[in-house]
Parts: sequence; C-alpha cells; structure tokens
Amino acid sequence: MRRNRSPLAQAQSGFTLIEALLAATLLTLALLLGMALILQQRRIVRRLDAQRAALHEIEATLDALRVGVLPLMEQRVDLHNAGDPAGLTLWITVEPAGYPPGLWRISLRAVWSVQGEMKSDRVDTMIWRPPS
Repeated sequence: MRRNRSPLAQAQSGFTLIEALLAATLLTLALLLGMALILQQRRIVRRLDAQRAALHEIEATLDALRVGVLPLMEQRVDLHNAGDPAGLTLWITVEPAGYPPGLWRISLRAVWSVQGEMKSDRVDTMIWRPPS
C-alpha cells in the first residue's frame, strides 16, 4: 500500500540559506586569521634575526673578555653595521665577586631596535683572571 506524503513532510536535501551563510562567514573568518599570521611572519622573522645577532655578539664579547682582548672594565660597545640602521649597543658591567681574588661578576646587556621597538637581552656570568 502506498502512502502519499504531503510536500511539507518530504525530506529536504541540501543546505538552507542560513547554513550556507554561516559556513561562508566561518570560512572568511578563518581565512582572515590565516592572512594575519602570514602578514606578521616578516616582523617575527626580523625580530628573531635581530635577537640571534645580539646573542651572537654577546657570546663573542664574553669570549673577548675571557681571553683578555677586552679589558675588564665597565664600558659601552656600539656595534652599528652599515646595513642595520637600528644597530646594537652592548653595555658591559664589571664588579669584583669577592673570594677568590681575581673572580669578576660580568653583566652584558644588549640593546637594539626592531622596526622602532626597543628590545634588550641580558647575560650574567663570572670570569676569573689571575690577580696581577
């Protein structure tokens, strides 16, 4: 026996207009968020490159202090490259650590700017030099 269904009771296939608009809105939002990440990538890479260069200079300066190329005294070292208008400045702080004689407390602070924003990093260590 066959039953006739009314047109309202028949199952509908496909999406409603509201569902399609909601899906399009969510897709647009996801694409916009993805574009924001892509646009920020250059800034993030520049910041990380500048931080890596600063840490490299801190390590090189510490090595120069350890072997005696740089004197153990408070000083400011400007490291400006022609291709880097922001430059990099190192502040070296030296103070005696006490016992044993010849032990020095060293603090190196690097300051640089990336796209007008000032950044800094600091390394504290100790160096021993035989007393003269």
